[in-house]
Amino acid sequence: MKLLHIGKFYPPYRGGMESYLFDLSREQVKQGHQVTVLVHNHQWGKLISPTELSEELGVSLIRLKSSRPVFHTPLMLGFNRQVNQIIADQKPDLIHLHWPNPSLLQLLFNRVAKQIPWVISWHSDMVTAHSSRLMKTLYRLIKPLESRLLKHTKAILVSSQNYANFSPQLIVHQDITRVVPLGLNTKELKAMKLDRKVAQKHWRKGGFRLFNLGRLTYYKNQQMLLESMQHMTDCQLLLAGGGQLESQLKNYIERTQLSDRVTLLGQVSWQKAHELFSSCDVFCLVSHDRAESFGVVLLEAMYHDKIILVADTKGSGMSWLANNYNKGFTFKANDVNDFIKQINVIKDNYEAITKRPKQFDYEIEKITEMVTTQYQSIIN
Repeated sequence: MKLLHIGKFYPPYRGGMESYLFDLSREQVKQGHQVTVLVHNHQWGKLISPTELSEELGVSLIRLKSSRPVFHTPLMLGFNRQVNQIIADQKPDLIHLHWPNPSLLQLLFNRVAKQIPWVISWHSDMVTAHSSRLMKTLYRLIKPLESRLLKHTKAILVSSQNYANFSPQLIVHQDITRVVPLGLNTKELKAMKLDRKVAQKHWRKGGFRLFNLGRLTYYKNQQMLLESMQHMTDCQLLLAGGGQLESQLKNYIERTQLSDRVTLLGQVSWQKAHELFSSCDVFCLVSHDRAESFGVVLLEAMYHDKIILVADTKGSGMSWLANNYNKGFTFKANDVNDFIKQINVIKDNYEAITKRPKQFDYEIEKITEMVTTQYQSIIN
């Protein structure tokens, strides 16, 4: 098949949505498809980024000229002209959209693109209960167009049934919603040469090792982890990632004298992240909002055969992953006491838990075949 993906960004921009598009598009090429990817160019100057064309491992990649984000939202410039050019040159059988991405709304005014079937990967809703008042106000303007986008699509791919059941947008489109989990390129991970000695330098001897990786932002809820650490003197915590809450979290660590057991690592490389995954005892994802729709980082921890402890946030796919994994545990979202209780359960039964067989069912090859099945059902 000839496929056109339209996403938000593409690596080296880092994020779960971007990693999935990266792995999926390359695997589709390996499985015999002709793949073009159109995304915003995230290398902005003062106001606008240029258009850049390249080919990466068989994927035709177009990083389109884009405006700097306003309210976290960039906009592709010359979008429909570029889409029409791709359609004229490549003649795609199907257009695969990746939402949220307001630039996609321009397709509603593109007669040429409307003649080709659309599939949407619904990575998350644009707003959730904890979104700012400003974002909720802006969303009221976008929602009618978003609804039109969904009405035109042939299938909506969502990463878990949990998310589909609680998304206000997807509930009214259950007839075309299909569950297809996200996946990982495990072959690349197997080929990676990890230096565990590098990771060991960050851990002190003797403490139970907790690890968290993600943007330091409100819904990731790292503040709750720090509050828990005040009561778990036999544990140590590494937080990897950057974000707007970095200074606030750093001040809290200093004020509560947690510096000997909690370390903010800042942004880390892909290599170092996996060295940290491989050396921790438990990976913790404590997000308290459905903005955490799935958690690709959980797949990475599971690949390394690690215990995961996640919040049972209503409508998120985190608990779905944990409940379908033999080393997965959940705690009551935003409940420090229950988090500590579950950590103690894990510590008390650590040897027995780690002896459970490795379980991983999210290889990108398998997930790509599931996506292709959805494509074929639409085209046929």
